[in-house]
Amino acid sequence: MTAEAVVTSNAAMADPSRSVRATITQASLDRAFTILMAIAAIGFGAVNTPSLFKQLPSLDPFWAPATTIVVGLSLLAVGASAFAQRWAQPAQILCALLFLVALVTFPLTVREPLTAAEIPWPWWLCNVGTIAASLSFATWRAAVYNALVPLVYIVLRLSPAGGAVGLQRALLDGVYTGVLGIAALVLIVVLRRAAAAVDVAQATAVRRYSRAIREHATEVERVQVDAIVHDSVLTTLLSAARADTIEAKTLAARMARNAIDHLAAAAADGPGEDPVVPYAVLRDRIVTSVTTLAAPVEVRSVSSDGPAVPTSAADALASAALQAAVNSVQHAGDDVRRWVTIDTADAGIRVEVADDGVGFDRSTVPAARLGVRRSIVERMAAADGLAEVLSAPGAGTRILLRWPAPQPDASTEGLR
Repeated sequence: MTAEAVVTSNAAMADPSRSVRATITQASLDRAFTILMAIAAIGFGAVNTPSLFKQLPSLDPFWAPATTIVVGLSLLAVGASAFAQRWAQPAQILCALLFLVALVTFPLTVREPLTAAEIPWPWWLCNVGTIAASLSFATWRAAVYNALVPLVYIVLRLSPAGGAVGLQRALLDGVYTGVLGIAALVLIVVLRRAAAAVDVAQATAVRRYSRAIREHATEVERVQVDAIVHDSVLTTLLSAARADTIEAKTLAARMARNAIDHLAAAAADGPGEDPVVPYAVLRDRIVTSVTTLAAPVEVRSVSSDGPAVPTSAADALASAALQAAVNSVQHAGDDVRRWVTIDTADAGIRVEVADDGVGFDRSTVPAARLGVRRSIVERMAAADGLAEVLSAPGAGTRILLRWPAPQPDASTEGLR
């Protein structure tokens, strides 16, 4: 396995969700709701305190303070839940239930009926209770709660304990409370569903991304294995089968040793950085490999200096060049001139392996033949390079290997 394949395989095993974070999620939205609810509970409780003290002379000296203290503690619990998210829902449920009990039992705590100008102290906390219910209850329970609180308040205001105001005033106060509560409930439900949809979309995208990474890693690995098998194993076996002279047998033995070393190195490769290979080492490797074949290959021109390249790219260039030369020896025919050139351009490397042999039509090559497709074209693509096969029947063959792959012209891209 090459270094590139290992890196790609490691990427497939990594969890992409660790590096993908949606701007809005259900958890972040619930956290924001908890903080806003805590602020509202503490704020409305503090604002209501002066009105409560003014009403205390008209209320029962025991039950009224007990009720207000219990409700006040529930408000403090909601406020404290901003620092402990796991306690937010229980605190909100407790607050909503205690407020409803305080609202229903308010007439029992009144010692002297309130005047029409006085407002029962639970009025200021009606929407604290409805919003707490909207956040903590199931949607249908929250809807029932938001409908019940205005009704109870209307009945309270019509009674002497609540000031015995007229029906119009009581309805206005009740409708006002109901509208605010229902609006908050609708907003909460809509935002939560939207955030849940974002979570689902993100999870789906991460699953698809992970699957695409695994498929890409599998494809890269398949290309590497196919290339190794074709280059190192099949070529060695074919050469050994055709060896009928001492020189040919010696060459087949050398190719067999190289194949074994190649397979052992591929199996021993592990994850890590992709070290660079000096240009001189890559150049000598290509020249040595193509000039030790059974048929002569002329080295026409070789640049003396060039950039260092990653090991994966160096392996791809050297192996693809050797495979191109092997293909030429096997299929170009007899009395054919073959040559190789290595030069540098645009901070990259360009290798050309060519011959003036019989040539071929690439579209007629069977899919089962791996030499050009796997060992040259796809091998270079896997290393971020480019391989061009230029050939026609009777016109010879030219294999152009480039690393890195040329970037498309921006002006050309804009016209597409």
